[in-house]
Amino acid sequence: MKKHHHHHHMSASEGMKFKFHSGEKVLCFEPDPTKARVLYDAKIVDVIVGKDEKGRKIPEYLIHFNGWNRSWDRWAAEDHVLRDTDENRRLQRKLARKAVARLRSTGRKK
Repeated sequence: MKKHHHHHHMSASEGMKFKFHSGEKVLCFEPDPTKARVLYDAKIVDVIVGKDEKGRKIPEYLIHFNGWNRSWDRWAAEDHVLRDTDENRRLQRKLARKAVARLRSTGRKK
């Protein structure tokens, strides 16, 4: 059974729909593009309306990575954040295995 929670916090920003709300447990992609693409356990600390390159309003999320120092908190766009679901947990494990494999293969070439 999947539980569906629909929280839509209407904010002053022309009723923009935020997919996530602050305090929610989520999975977030590695913020550093030079590192392996993995998913971390994270939490939404804050939600704001940001702007993309074209000046359109987009939701932005302040992400706290569980077990990381607060100084690592990062603003992330919605597409960097995933719900904490079984499906996304499977993806998290798959990406982690890939990342480990990638590290091993690069270590071997020396």
